[in-house]
Amino acid sequence: MAEKLTNEQQSAVDSRERSLLVSAAAGSGKTKVLVERLFSYVEREGANLDDFLIITYTRAAASELRGKIAKALNERMERDPGNYHLRQQMLRVYRADIKTVDAFCTSLLRENCHLLGEDARGHALRPDFRVLDENEAEVLRGRVLARTLEDFYDHLTSGGTLLADTLGAGRDDSALEQLVLELHEKIQSHPYPVRWLHQAADGWQQLPETLADSVYGRTVMGDTVRKALFWAEQLERAAEAMEDCEAVYNAYADRFLETAAQLRQYEQAAQEGWEAMGRVEPVFRRMGAVRGDENGPAKAAAQAVLKKCKDALKKLTAPYQVPEAAHLEDLRATAPAMLALLRLTERFSQRYQAEKVRRNAMDFSDQEHYAVTLLCQ
Repeated sequence: MAEKLTNEQQSAVDSRERSLLVSAAAGSGKTKVLVERLFSYVEREGANLDDFLIITYTRAAASELRGKIAKALNERMERDPGNYHLRQQMLRVYRADIKTVDAFCTSLLRENCHLLGEDARGHALRPDFRVLDENEAEVLRGRVLARTLEDFYDHLTSGGTLLADTLGAGRDDSALEQLVLELHEKIQSHPYPVRWLHQAADGWQQLPETLADSVYGRTVMGDTVRKALFWAEQLERAAEAMEDCEAVYNAYADRFLETAAQLRQYEQAAQEGWEAMGRVEPVFRRMGAVRGDENGPAKAAAQAVLKKCKDALKKLTAPYQVPEAAHLEDLRATAPAMLALLRLTERFSQRYQAEKVRRNAMDFSDQEHYAVTLLCQ
């Protein structure tokens, strides 16, 4: 007999007309909920199994899921052998789109790559394109980057000179090569990589008057707030755990809670600006003495949290030791080199993409980017 769903699982099965995220630990029944939700559409609303797109991360997971759906279908057929709609699903289950992200994108592109059109050189992807393995892609990137850097050095701007001198003192471009490749790789996680480069360039061309209005400032301040709240919660939990040991509680708890309160001040300071963040200086008051071997384990646990938090505080407060004006001056001095780096990365990305199209090939990230283009154009 099939295990009955919990109220939360049944709610996930029955929910309609909105996006749904099911987050739970391994082995908690997420796949069962997915299968039951699928059949709720089939049995209640007359849908067919091949009406759905079901995405997994690996081929093994896709195969296992198809097997579970087929098994669930057989169980329903045994309970209701005269159900014509269910009998139809026996064929459709093997036609259903249950596949990995890569497999879905590849299938979509082979059927529709003609919709992508030609590039500036008149080249276009054909349905028989191939996916480069990582070794091929690495060699091709190296060749394209070498040519791109030659052009970069032949037409150096003031920003390009600053970039080259900063990374290699004008003598060694290996650091610049690595930086371009790293940036290119990181932006592949964005749906539109070149658009991201343009947005980043806009930010460097129009630097704000305050750090809080800059990407750098927002990133650092936001990171500080997240970490500060994390450690505040850790200290509060540690203080609560000390309640079982009076000696440790009396020696440590109030100090932990004081520092936790100071850490929580970062959240309000972030609304006021960089200098306000610098005025928050969370510190630990000297801990009291704890004697007696029976208090050793509780004391050791408290000291472990204390040490980790002290180490975190050093990193947390470090950026604010530099005044806002000095940071802004550094950003303005760095801006020409950053703009040159973004333009160089864009030129490399475009040339690499064009070379792949010329060869009727793509790498793994291209499949997803092209699929986004087809689905969103």
